[in-house]
Amino acid sequence: MSTYNSYEDNTQVVYGLADKQTRGAFLTKVFGLMFVLLLICTSVAAGFGYGFQFLLFQAANAENIELINQLTYAFYGTIIVSAIALLVMSFVLPIKFIRGRSNILVPLVIYVILMGLMLSAFTVLFDWVILVEAFGVTTIIFGVMALLGYMSKGRLAGIGFILLGLAIGAIVLSLANFVLITVGGVRQENIMLSWIVSLLTFAFLMFVTLYDVNRIKRIAEKASATSNNLIYYCAFILFSDFIALLVRVIYYLAIFTRRN
Repeated sequence: MSTYNSYEDNTQVVYGLADKQTRGAFLTKVFGLMFVLLLICTSVAAGFGYGFQFLLFQAANAENIELINQLTYAFYGTIIVSAIALLVMSFVLPIKFIRGRSNILVPLVIYVILMGLMLSAFTVLFDWVILVEAFGVTTIIFGVMALLGYMSKGRLAGIGFILLGLAIGAIVLSLANFVLITVGGVRQENIMLSWIVSLLTFAFLMFVTLYDVNRIKRIAEKASATSNNLIYYCAFILFSDFIALLVRVIYYLAIFTRRN
């Protein structure tokens, strides 16, 4: 039997040594579940966001100001509540996984639904063409980084130093930019620093995706195909990586489209 060290602590969990077929089945389940989670999230975001716009349009045609206000308050109130609940669930899921006392599928689905509700704000802020393009671009970027992570050998210890450097650089530059804006107001230099911070953050997210896929591949070499919680948690990690990249890509495409 081989052992696997938990993500969050040094607790060792014992899994049976898997052959290539078992590893392939494990990875297929992880990526398959990630696709299902993305489908649920997208459906919730589109259904709630465009449903709200449809009702708002009907209320505007009827010139019902009271209904318009009620719909608007309900929509943005739901987004705020979802964002708070999402923050809580982002801590609950890892804790429940580490303890290993219960199935985390239900909390995972709740997390995905909350993410969809929060992302529904994008349907109001951005044109649907931008959202579709962003999803396609994110899929390509995620796929490339996932492939690099899968093909990479070893534990990629050097990636940890790169991630730390990018994170520290982004934080330091953000603080410096904040001080400069506070003292001297917004200038061209501040815009340049903001772009550098943004690109450092994007690079950080890309390397996180690469690192996570490599880590999940190594887990698959040791994991039992019947470990459902481990499959759920790995899918949760990849889903979160994809959404983080998607949000950043939407931001870039929105800026590029506005400038054109």
